[in-house]
Amino acid sequence: MPRFIIKLDGEIGERYLEWSTIVDRPVTYGMPLEEFKEYYRDEYGKQGMWNLDERMKRVESKGTSELDDDLDGTLKHNRAGPDETFLTKEEIYQIYCVDRPQS
Repeated sequence: MPRFIIKLDGEIGERYLEWSTIVDRPVTYGMPLEEFKEYYRDEYGKQGMWNLDERMKRVESKGTSELDDDLDGTLKHNRAGPDETFLTKEEIYQIYCVDRPQS
């Protein structure tokens, strides 16, 4: 199953996360774009970067790199909350972007 890139926007600005369709939740905390690109390069290597520009074009236009859906579709069956509960887009932003642990 694939991982998608999603973009959420809120009180601290745009944040990018990697979303797993296996667990239906983010597998990263939200990061500013440049930090996300560094994470992606570290995670997938030079060869993994070949399609990032194309994926990011979809993220910027639809909120998700998913080919067949928009951001709301990607998030509609999420299990991102405690005990795999559903969270709204705003709740995901708060927990995974605003309240994220600082490194």
